[in-house]
Amino acid sequence: MQMSEVDLLSPQFADHPPGWQSAADIFEAFTLAWALELKERNRRSPGNPMAPGLVETLPVMYGHDTLGHLITLSPGSDAASFARAPVARLTVLRAAWSLFDHLNGRWQLQPQDFSKMASAMAYVTGGSDRQSAYGSKSATYGKCLLAVRVRRAFQQESELDLTEEWFVTGDQELTFTDARGNDSLLFHFGPQPIPIGIFAHEFVDSVWSTAQVLVDELGADWVISRYRHRLDELLDILTRGGEEAERARRWMSPAEFRYRNGWPGWA
Repeated sequence: MQMSEVDLLSPQFADHPPGWQSAADIFEAFTLAWALELKERNRRSPGNPMAPGLVETLPVMYGHDTLGHLITLSPGSDAASFARAPVARLTVLRAAWSLFDHLNGRWQLQPQDFSKMASAMAYVTGGSDRQSAYGSKSATYGKCLLAVRVRRAFQQESELDLTEEWFVTGDQELTFTDARGNDSLLFHFGPQPIPIGIFAHEFVDSVWSTAQVLVDELGADWVISRYRHRLDELLDILTRGGEEAERARRWMSPAEFRYRNGWPGWA
């Protein structure tokens, strides 16, 4: 499959209202939501927005992962059926490609420039042990998809990696079963292919972490200004989601609360 065949800006989710029908729409919402939360975190804890325990002091709209429930498991689903859902796969891909486009605007990766490619690869795959895009954030799919884009840019390949194709199509033939019986993917960006299991939480973690990295790159004020036309609707959804979660917490067991369907519906 050629990259030119993939359009993450066009409507894909016919059951969603306008403004939420493409992977680009969904990732914009995550990015704006994090920019708003980061502003509030900085207001309450200047210089250390990720201070331990700070989340408990935030307004209810930021205390629960309302947007995550839009693409996460519903009660009774399993990881395999969830992972085939286009909203999960395409939003992760859009997130990774959006961050790559921003970073490559600075890098300008060129074929045969091995030093620049190696530096970019180390930056997108690194952890907290060195300067890296994600640091200690959990973003397995984000890191791997970014690394594949770095490799393809270096090699000037317009054809998608088979794993990227899976994120587009959900074709089960592009997966394999690992030794533990998990559906898995093979990412190709190093000397050896990297096997990664398909797990529900990895999708949401990667989208949120990539949104955080992009907001750090662009600045929260810039993101809020860029998507200000979405503010009222997003704040309504986040507020209703948080309030419903607080009500549910009072009568559900911890296990029931963890696996509840926490999406409050559209504005």
